[in-house]
Amino acid sequence: MVDNKFNILVVDDEQDVRDYLGRGLNRRGYYVIEASSAEEGIEQVRNNDVDLVLLDVKLPNMEGSDALGEMRKIHPEIEAIMITGHGTIESATECMKKGAYDYVEKPLSIEKIVLMIEKALEKHQLKEMVALYEISKAIFSTIEMNDLLEIIVDLTMRVLQADDTSVMLFDEQNRLYIAISYGLEEQIQKETRLAVGERIAGWAAEYKQSLLLINGLKNDYRFEGVRGREEIKSSLVVPLLKNDKLLGILTVNRMRIPNNFNKADLYKANIFASLVSLALDNANLYKEFKKAQEQVVKINAELLSSVIDLRKMNADLQNSQRQLVQSTKMAALGRLVADMAHEVNNPLMIISGRAQLSLMEEIKNEKVRNNIEIMLEESLRAKDVMQRLLRFSRPSKGELGRVNINTSIAGLVPIIKPQFEMSGITIRTDFSETPLFVLIEEKHIQEALLNILNNAKDAINGKGEIVIATRAEADFARIDIKDSGCGMPQDVMDRIFDPFFTTKEKGTGLGLSVCYSIIKDSNGNLRFSSSPGEGTTATILLPLDDKGEK
Repeated sequence: MVDNKFNILVVDDEQDVRDYLGRGLNRRGYYVIEASSAEEGIEQVRNNDVDLVLLDVKLPNMEGSDALGEMRKIHPEIEAIMITGHGTIESATECMKKGAYDYVEKPLSIEKIVLMIEKALEKHQLKEMVALYEISKAIFSTIEMNDLLEIIVDLTMRVLQADDTSVMLFDEQNRLYIAISYGLEEQIQKETRLAVGERIAGWAAEYKQSLLLINGLKNDYRFEGVRGREEIKSSLVVPLLKNDKLLGILTVNRMRIPNNFNKADLYKANIFASLVSLALDNANLYKEFKKAQEQVVKINAELLSSVIDLRKMNADLQNSQRQLVQSTKMAALGRLVADMAHEVNNPLMIISGRAQLSLMEEIKNEKVRNNIEIMLEESLRAKDVMQRLLRFSRPSKGELGRVNINTSIAGLVPIIKPQFEMSGITIRTDFSETPLFVLIEEKHIQEALLNILNNAKDAINGKGEIVIATRAEADFARIDIKDSGCGMPQDVMDRIFDPFFTTKEKGTGLGLSVCYSIIKDSNGNLRFSSSPGEGTTATILLPLDDKGEK
C-alpha cells in the first residue's frame, strides 16, 4: 500500500459527489481539495501541489478531457481518474487516450476508488523512480567537469521545464561565478561574480536554503532593494550541497512558459540537485586527482632529469678524472723520456757502433754473425723508439695555422688509401657541407690521425671499412673515425691511453698516448667508444676558429 500523504483534487459539479469523496478519502489519510468547475480545478492545480485528480467527464462549460489537457500543461506528471455516468464511457475512454490512468462509473464506491488511487499513485511513484534512474545514469556517465556541466544544464532544462538555467561554482577567491548557462547573455555570464550573501544566489549560498520565487522579487521582503530581471516570471534557486559542504548554486528560470514553478517543482529540483551535487563532488575529486597525478608525473620527470643530469655530471667528472690522470701520466712520461734519453742514448750508440764494426770484420762463425746482426737491429730499433719518445715528449712549438680540417684529411687519405685497399679495407669520407676551420699544428694532427687510422686498420681482420666523418658540434669540429673491426672490451678501453699498454704482439704501446697528448696540446679531446664485435669509433674534438676570412 502506498504512503497516502497525497493531495487529491476532486473536480465535480455535484456537491454530493464532492462531499462523499472528501469524507471517504480524508478518513483514509488523503488531503482533499475540491473544485466545482473545470476552471476552478485548473486554478487549483496551478496553485497547489496536486498528486492526483478525480475529474468528472462532463462539466459545465468544458469537457473533462479538455480540462485534463489544461491541467497537464501545468503539471505534466499529474495522474487522473475520470468519473463518468451512464452513457459517457466513450468520453472516459477518450480521456484515457490522453493520459488518464483509469475511469470509475457512478454510483461511486469509495473502496473501489481508493484501490484505484493506490494503483495510480504506485504507477506514478514507479515512473518517478524510473525517471530518477535515467537522470542518475546520465549525470554519472562522466566525471570530466566540462562534460558534466553540459549534461546538468541539458537535464535541468528538460526535467524542470525551464527557459534558462545556470550553474554557479566558486572561484579561487571564494566568489560565485557562472560556470555554465543556457539562455543567459555571454556578457552577463563573464561579468557575474557574487560574494556569499550577495543577491539571490548569494543568499541561497549563505543560508543553504532553496528558494521558490513567483512574480520576481516584488513581494519577497528578503530581497528588498535587490534588482531582479524583469522578464523572469518564476525561479528556483537551489544550493548544491554535499555533506553540508556548499559546492555551488543551481538557478532555473521561467519567462515564456506561462505556468509558474510550484512546490512540487521545488521538491523535484531538490532531489535533482542532490544528484548533481554528488556528481560535482566526484568531478572535483577527479579533477584534484588528475592535478595530483600531473604533479607526480612532473616531479618524476624532474627527478628523472636530475638523475640524467647527475649521471652526465658523474660521467663528465670521471672523464675529467681520466683526462687528469692521463695528463699526469703524459707529464711523467715526458720527464721519464727526457731522463732515459740521456741515460740510454750513449750506451745504445756504443752497442750499435761496436756491432757495426764487428760486422765489418771477417767473422767465420755464422751463428756469431747472426747474433751480432740481431744486436745491431734491436739497438737501432730501441734508438728509434727513444727518438720518437723524445720528439713527442718535447713537441716542437711549430707555427699554428688556420686549417680547414676537411681539406687536411682529404689530403691525407689518398696517401694511405692504396696501402689500406691492398689489405681489403675501404676508406670512405663523409665531410660536413661547410668548412670546419681549426687553429692547429697540421703536421702533428695528421700524425695523430694517421696513428688512429693504422690502429683501425689493425683491428679489421680481412675485408672491412673505415668511415671518416666530420661535422660541427657546438664550438668544436668533430671528427669520427669508425671501423668495422673486432671492437674492444671495457677493460681495454679503460687503459688505451696508458703509456706502454698494448694488445699487439709487437708495438711500444705509446701511439695512442702520444695522439692523446698532441690533441690535448691543441685544446681538443680524444675519446673512444667500442663494444666487442661491433667495431670502434674514435672521436676527436678540436676548437673551431671563427676568426679571419673563411
